Amino acid sequence: MNINKIGTGTPVSISNTSFNGLFRKKEIDTAEFSTKKENTKIKKPKLSEKVKNGLKMAFAAIASGLAVFAISANKTKKIKKQNIDLKEQINNIILPENFDERVKNKTTQINNSTLKYDPTEAITEKAEKEEQTSFTNKTTIVLPEKYEGTNIRSDAKKLTYPKFKAGEPYHFEFPQSPDIKISHENCTIKPIPRTITTVSESYSDSLAWDNNKIARDLLQNFYDGHGQTLDGVKFNIEPKQDGKYTVKIEGKSTYSADKAIMLGESSKKNNDKAAGNYGEGLKMVVLKLLKEKGAENVDIVSNNWKVNWTLEETGFDKKALAYLLDKIEPIDGNYIEFDTNDTDFIKSIINSFDRFYHYNNPAFKCPDFENDILSIKYTDTKEKGRFYIAGQAFEINGDYENLAGMSINIKKKPPMKYQGEFIFDPSRDRTSLTSDNINALGQWIVSKENMSKEDTAKLIHSFEDYWDLGDFSKMFEHATLGIPFFTGILRGATRRYDLNIKFPNEKDIADTWKASSDLKEDYIKAGYRLCDSYLGVLGMKKLEDLISESRQHKALKPTKEEENKILILKEAIQLFAPVLKENGLFDDNELDTKIFIFDKTSKDEDESYKDTKAEAITKKGKSLGFWVDRTTLKEENFSNMLATSLHELTHKFGGDESASFSYKLTDIMQIILQTINNNPNLAIRLKVLEKAWEEQNK
Repeated sequence: MNINKIGTGTPVSISNTSFNGLFRKKEIDTAEFSTKKENTKIKKPKLSEKVKNGLKMAFAAIASGLAVFAISANKTKKIKKQNIDLKEQINNIILPENFDERVKNKTTQINNSTLKYDPTEAITEKAEKEEQTSFTNKTTIVLPEKYEGTNIRSDAKKLTYPKFKAGEPYHFEFPQSPDIKISHENCTIKPIPRTITTVSESYSDSLAWDNNKIARDLLQNFYDGHGQTLDGVKFNIEPKQDGKYTVKIEGKSTYSADKAIMLGESSKKNNDKAAGNYGEGLKMVVLKLLKEKGAENVDIVSNNWKVNWTLEETGFDKKALAYLLDKIEPIDGNYIEFDTNDTDFIKSIINSFDRFYHYNNPAFKCPDFENDILSIKYTDTKEKGRFYIAGQAFEINGDYENLAGMSINIKKKPPMKYQGEFIFDPSRDRTSLTSDNINALGQWIVSKENMSKEDTAKLIHSFEDYWDLGDFSKMFEHATLGIPFFTGILRGATRRYDLNIKFPNEKDIADTWKASSDLKEDYIKAGYRLCDSYLGVLGMKKLEDLISESRQHKALKPTKEEENKILILKEAIQLFAPVLKENGLFDDNELDTKIFIFDKTSKDEDESYKDTKAEAITKKGKSLGFWVDRTTLKEENFSNMLATSLHELTHKFGGDESASFSYKLTDIMQIILQTINNNPNLAIRLKVLEKAWEEQNK
């Protein structure tokens, strides 16, 4: 904490006759901190537009801090000019003939006076700490020193998918696995002749589905039929002489024909692990294939039936979806078959393989955390991961591969809303998730209904590498869109008043926006890791607690010369008391300030105080006085110490870098300038006190 700098980090010279000392020290208040977010030095890298969009929530969180930076810089320029004006006003005062006599009388008066409080009994925060609420049913979960991941699916093998080449056949079958749970459903078949539905060809235009979304819904029926896995699904793509390709996808499950024909019919309605709900997706895929992908027929076959879909002319000079249902020789399983001339669509089908759970999907091999609710796997931050719901990847801000350094799978479908926030779209469109959705999903995950206290603590421990994302340089290194998810988890966990976590590393401390960036940097340099502030609510030691412990300075008994200087400072402050009270800035108790002396060079003092000259004591928005270093009190001139005193009193409004502090300090300077300008005798009295101060140094 270099106190010869202002809150924005700009060096300030110290004049013997100016009030520059008002802006010399960077610190935070002892019992209470600024309520404004303060500036943090950020080295901003060059980002792509996609990453910029992903950082929307993170930037929202730091926007006020950046605003304070700009405000503080502008205020500094204004305050410096005020200092110059103040210096000129004081120096231009014509001293009266009896000035020396007045100084002598004031010195005598000071020598015969004593402090009306005990300067060795400093104000502490103990009483406030005792007032904290405790919950008798709170359980403390002790985290191990080192987090251990899982070995679930450790035998999974990385699959190599054949590359699709134009004009060549393509064949691939997912290996069998223990996860496969084949569903079977029989039905009595009564053939239905070609029937035109009321779904017009133009209805396809209302579906904003690109190739990825069509491929998604095409595969999800096989995925759900195999018990939420692609294991055992087979793909055959054969080129035709007319330039088209015949695509056939086969599964092992069976289902009734009405599921392939009727809207609103689906076997997935009551399955919270299935992606679909109303059977719309399959019919919309059929429409897209016929309207946009060059298919003339789409065959859906299962068990002992076959549905053939086409587009047929209607009596309205328009085409509409039509189907024909035939009875066939039974087959063991199901398939869909169609022709297409869109090779990009074929590539989208293949690219969608890992957008679904299957046993060998690398996103699910040895996850770092997994229970019945979700799994998380962390990777290198340069790798792109996915956000899965019920084992199916969802878009985040329009991209399926949009999580840097992790893959997350929420195993069951969440509700549409949680805590008033929309988090999940169960309709056929399943719109792209946003940062807000992800944050709300994180909160829902750790609600009491979903997660045990033990698993909640373990989940939080699993993303330890993300605890210190208060360090904005790391925010760019880590999973930008994972941040709102983890923030949601932490926020949700803080609502569980039955949970308290004992963190293993005492060097981990929970951040606070209320402390200046410079003070935080001092602790980081001392080996502490500054972690997310929510962790402080969950049991991690808080930065303010650590600061409070280090700020229990030993109050020194002042010498007579030191006591006289404190009396001079208190009298100087009282000169401005009427106008400061009139403007609602301080009350009588605050202006009758208590000043305590400490020795920053003492071996009992925290190392972070080696550059500190003074420190405010505030509580609940009130100034209780301030500390001053013994050497500082001895060596500084009167004007600097008076300025420092006013600086510390003003900290009731916030920390050095907060906008509230900057504004109030400016207001106080303007009031002082105006008061001196309107009352020359006040300036003379300041000169008398300044001379009496100098007498103490002789």
